Amino acid sequence: MVTSASYSNKQVQHWLDVMSSSECFWNGITAVIAPELFEAGSTAISDVYGKTRTPPKSVPVSEWPSIFSGLEVIVNRTTLPHRDRGGAPSHYDLLVSLGVGHDATFSIQDLRADLDYSPGTMCFICGKVLEHSVGPWENGERFVLAHFMKDKVHDRVGVARPAFPVQADFLHLLGSEEMRRKGKNRSRRM
Repeated sequence: MVTSASYSNKQVQHWLDVMSSSECFWNGITAVIAPELFEAGSTAISDVYGKTRTPPKSVPVSEWPSIFSGLEVIVNRTTLPHRDRGGAPSHYDLLVSLGVGHDATFSIQDLRADLDYSPGTMCFICGKVLEHSVGPWENGERFVLAHFMKDKVHDRVGVARPAFPVQADFLHLLGSEEMRRKGKNRSRRM
């Protein structure tokens, strides 16, 4: 594996440094929403550190701030309906809509859903499974930070695909099993 040519660019490194706090925030949200995805991404990125050739005078991969193996910046462009090719079906992509005053709509064709995609919106989507797009918008400037995981990277470092999160995963995180048991014990005492 080799880092992308743009990774060692000074402006890119400065931007990644500035974005590291936001990336930590988004990593944390991913840990809550999809714990197995977070674990798979964290493990894959850690394993990539030791297996990536870093050209001379390049920045080491250990400086990468995200659990996602890829990050794309999309600026002021519509996105035609598509499914993402590089991930696994259970990999969520994280899309963060930013910009100023735009009124874009995020469409998921397979669900026949049109969602508000205004600045500040975050969207987790199984991009390999669901066809999605962003059509033209009327106002403002739009940019999106698209986070994704490459299945080939995970294969290369031997990290298994995560399972799809299910409701029981969230209930377990909230301790609902324990709360339910306590509730049963209280009702027996009454």
